[in-house]
Amino acid sequence: MNGHQGVELHPLPTAATGTSTGTPTQPSSNFYRNGPSIGPSDLDVQLMPWKYVGYKGYAQFVSSDDDLLVLKRFKSLNARVALALQDKVSALEEKLAALDELYSAKGHAPVNNGTLRDDMEDRTSLLAEINNSLYRYNKFLIQQEAVMRFPRAPHRDISNIQAWHRNHDDRAINANELRYLDQEEDLVCLVNKNKTPLGRLIDSSPRMRTLPLWQHRARDVPGYDAPYVAYYSDKRMDAFASGTIFFIGATMLVTPIWVLQALANPVMKLAVITTFVLLFLMVLSFAMVAKPFEALGATAAYAAVLMVFLQLGS
Repeated sequence: MNGHQGVELHPLPTAATGTSTGTPTQPSSNFYRNGPSIGPSDLDVQLMPWKYVGYKGYAQFVSSDDDLLVLKRFKSLNARVALALQDKVSALEEKLAALDELYSAKGHAPVNNGTLRDDMEDRTSLLAEINNSLYRYNKFLIQQEAVMRFPRAPHRDISNIQAWHRNHDDRAINANELRYLDQEEDLVCLVNKNKTPLGRLIDSSPRMRTLPLWQHRARDVPGYDAPYVAYYSDKRMDAFASGTIFFIGATMLVTPIWVLQALANPVMKLAVITTFVLLFLMVLSFAMVAKPFEALGATAAYAAVLMVFLQLGS
């Protein structure tokens, strides 16, 4: 997959039969009669998804699209480890301060505190230990800064992953190893897709997201997933959203000019300008990825254009 796609899962029309006891059951005789080079049948996959799908199929599925690569942040554990590393460095800092105070005391034997090459052995060893602890602490902080930037996983992506497991009767992966999906508030996506609000609106609607306009099938979907996994192109969706925004923007630029040309009352003209300026600001705020001051600046320029046309018309 090229990372420019999305995925939508559909539940199985009929649940797989059989019980989940954790004990392997005898596969169909056709599998052994035809030899190991022949793949398992659909019935084999339904009866024993833990054997024929397992982590190989699960990893292939979650890596097929950036939206599906959802992992746990371990926010609480990371905070606890950070506190432990911080306390370790703090304790070493206190030891170093105690040694400095001891060797600087008036009643202590003369110690040269102005050298590192001929420093006391215990202080040299302590500095080496501080160096190692600080390196681990600083490296961990840098890692955490990157981890905290990961966006929270949308509920739709988590639901797609859970639907994949339901399609395999929740037996492709051990149940205890899937508990991380239940902690939705701690799940993150490794790729942050900066979509426009209009794009997010399309993405949040299953009906709009699965339109034939941008839906397509991935070539590398395994046979047991092909009937139930539908992929769509983010490029096509972004192009549609950009085209829609361009059309709305062009309409808002041209329409008020013709309306102002047809009006003679200055009050009515100001009312039209006010209306279109507010609409323009709403479009920038809710349909495009724009910061507040950028939206205000673009709206001010739009209002200035309309006011200039109003003066020219007068």
